[in-house]
Amino acid sequence: MLQVNQIEVAYDRVQVLFGLSLSVERGEILCLLGRNGAGKTTTLKSIMGLLPLRLGSIVLDNETISGQPASSRPAKGIAYVPQGRRLFTELSVQQNMEIGLMASGAGPETREYALSLFPQLEQRLKQRAETLSGGEQQMLAMARAICIKPQVLLLDEPTEGLQPSMISLIHDVIIEMKNQGVAIVLVEHHVDAVISVADRVTFIDHGMDAETVNVTALQQRPELIRTYLGV
Repeated sequence: MLQVNQIEVAYDRVQVLFGLSLSVERGEILCLLGRNGAGKTTTLKSIMGLLPLRLGSIVLDNETISGQPASSRPAKGIAYVPQGRRLFTELSVQQNMEIGLMASGAGPETREYALSLFPQLEQRLKQRAETLSGGEQQMLAMARAICIKPQVLLLDEPTEGLQPSMISLIHDVIIEMKNQGVAIVLVEHHVDAVISVADRVTFIDHGMDAETVNVTALQQRPELIRTYLGV
């Protein structure tokens, strides 16, 4: 479904990814694990087209999309919830969601579906995004991505800094999107959270895909956590 083939990516002269490859299918959650600075966020940005590739390719449903502008990715069904949410803070909750709808051309029924997953937002549609709590802002970032009607959902630390009840809600929504057939690439630093939602895990080390295992294998090989995360 989504294939990342031997990509190399740099920030100016500093190379970060060195021939990294991964794949994720419909209805699958692939988690990226690795130390800080290993290249996890860079991988998501590259898939989203926010960073150019030096080498390699990104393929979605047999179409090579690398080289196409980032602005084309939402229309192709790729949604990205970055670390830090990146909301339009001066716009209302409703306006932020409308941006997702415009990117996909989806109708109001898609917005209603997103609100059914995050009913708390329905009470705040006219409220400016900057006035929401951290948890509510994360809900809005997720809801805006869902309004794109994604085939592929890229999530960068979606539970960072959230209280346990909010983490549970976010995980429930991730599972719901998986059950809807969405391919999900998740960056998460809580190993317990990864085991509870992921199907497979790709360890990224020094900008390379060091090893990919299913969650059952990860549970049987805890030494992988020590090797690639140092914990």
